[in-house]
Order: sequence, then C-alpha cells, then structure tokens
Amino acid sequence: MLVTRQRYRLFMSYTLTLPCGCIVYVACHPETHVAHTRVVEQRGPACRTPRHEVGARVYLWELLPEPHHGSEAVTQI
Repeated sequence: MLVTRQRYRLFMSYTLTLPCGCIVYVACHPETHVAHTRVVEQRGPACRTPRHEVGARVYLWELLPEPHHGSEAVTQI
C-alpha cells in the first residue's frame, strides 16, 4: 500500500557515491527539499577514510571535489 505520492517521495532522500566508493544517504526536508543529513550507508571496498564507517555523518565539505592547486589555464567564452 502506497501512502505517499511519488512526486512527494522524490524529494525526500537520495544516495550519492563518493569517489572512494562509499554510498552516502542524503535526507531532505519534505517541505523545503533542503538536504539536512548525510550518513554513510555502505562503505566502499577500497575506502581508506577512517571516518567513513557505516552510520557516520558526512559533512557537506567532505562531498566537495578536491581543490586543484595547479596553474591550469582558464578558458573564457
């Protein structure tokens, strides 16, 4: 029996796969659709990050890509 409409359920949560292979569950507020909690759902087989234990919270800055400190050319359009 489906209690919640599909349109409503689409914004409630989702999962992300980190570069290390860990799967992170992201919970969103049902009315604002803003992500408020990120938790490691499954640890990647080759993950070397000690904090990535199942059930551990993942902070937003951990999801951001690594900064590149090279002298790469910037292309302007």
